[in-house]
Amino acid sequence: FADFNAGWYASRNAAFQNAVSRASGVKLALDGDLIAYGSSEAGTTERAVRKLSTKLEMSNSDIRRQLEKGDSLAFEKTDLYKQVFALAEKKSGKALPRAILPGIQLESPKITRNLTTAWFAKRVDDRRARCMRL
Repeated sequence: FADFNAGWYASRNAAFQNAVSRASGVKLALDGDLIAYGSSEAGTTERAVRKLSTKLEMSNSDIRRQLEKGDSLAFEKTDLYKQVFALAEKKSGKALPRAILPGIQLESPKITRNLTTAWFAKRVDDRRARCMRL
């Protein structure tokens, strides 16, 4: 559901952001956006990955080029993807998920609470489970 709502690879990218956050110590919104689309400036995820550039042995342009593959299956085959997960798992001492529900803020004049796509997906799944028990 989350990938349908937020984009094809949002769940995978949110898990990658989680790994970047663990490896770099930088708190990130796990929204699935790896680059600031429509801008040549580095977004928050890209800046966090750049903090790992020495450990990754990658230049800023290498990092950007590989992050730009985040809207395709090819991203999972990049050195960046593999090395960030390796660093994060070494630091955390456990395997990390390769997909998680992205926490994209839902905004609307009708929404008065702090809601995310993860909250919405969980509510839908809870309702489905209740219906299946009836």
